[in-house]
Amino acid sequence: MAGKEKSALPFAKGAPGPLQRLIKDQRVLFLLVGGANTAFSTALFACLVLLLGPDVPSVVSLGIAWLVSLVLVFFVYRRLVFRVTGNGWRDFLRFSSVNVGSLLLNIGALALLADVFGLPAIPTQIGITILVVVFNYVGHKHFSFRRRPEPPTAERKE
Repeated sequence: MAGKEKSALPFAKGAPGPLQRLIKDQRVLFLLVGGANTAFSTALFACLVLLLGPDVPSVVSLGIAWLVSLVLVFFVYRRLVFRVTGNGWRDFLRFSSVNVGSLLLNIGALALLADVFGLPAIPTQIGITILVVVFNYVGHKHFSFRRRPEPPTAERKE
């Protein structure tokens, strides 16, 4: 393969990206980016809860934080972690469907625990986030950014 660097990551094309040169394991990259996004989203949620006050249901703050972080993290996962090519709209729809599932799980748990049982919204959301991260990891790895293996070419057969 003269002139082309092969990536250590199964879905990446071409030379490794900046994060991939630093961290070789895609699972670790996924978790680091997801962790940063989770921290951002949780901080945004907390700020919104405090800004909007107790008269606004915590689920409103969660929805706003979720939407902002969804769009931002999609581009980071697609370009820096998985480095996939192809139909970006299809990827975004798949990505969004996984995230809608986790949002529904999150909303249900948060509404029940914070709004019905009266637990404090911010620490409750942090606990729920652990479950959501596991759900998202499995969904994105096996659905959102999954690619079929490329058929062997004459260049690869040699």
